[in-house]
Amino acid sequence: MPVLAVLMVAGLILSRVYQPESREAEPDLRITAFDASDHIGERAVVCGIVESADFIPSIDGEPTFLNLGRPYPDQPFTVVIWGEDRARWPVPPEERYLTRRICVSGTIREHRGTPQIRVHEPRQIREQ
Repeated sequence: MPVLAVLMVAGLILSRVYQPESREAEPDLRITAFDASDHIGERAVVCGIVESADFIPSIDGEPTFLNLGRPYPDQPFTVVIWGEDRARWPVPPEERYLTRRICVSGTIREHRGTPQIRVHEPRQIREQ
């Protein structure tokens, strides 16, 4: 029994000291959803109000879309959360963030003329 206790204490200490994944620093560039199209390919923090949000399980990859600035299809910026990452949110993202002002960090890409950031985990989104 004492060996088990020693292993548990050692595991607890190591879990506090060892961090297998280094966290990227938040980008210095902070812009609005309306300015994102001028920053394709750059790492940034993009902020705006989620005007529409949809989970579409019928599309391959089961995406969730959070549209900032204006509702779909006129949104100036979209946050995309694919189905493989969706389980990381305790509350469905389309419910959690709808009508909220958020800031999302990541690399801005363009899809069919609309800037977007793919989000892998909740820490990439902050409510304001």
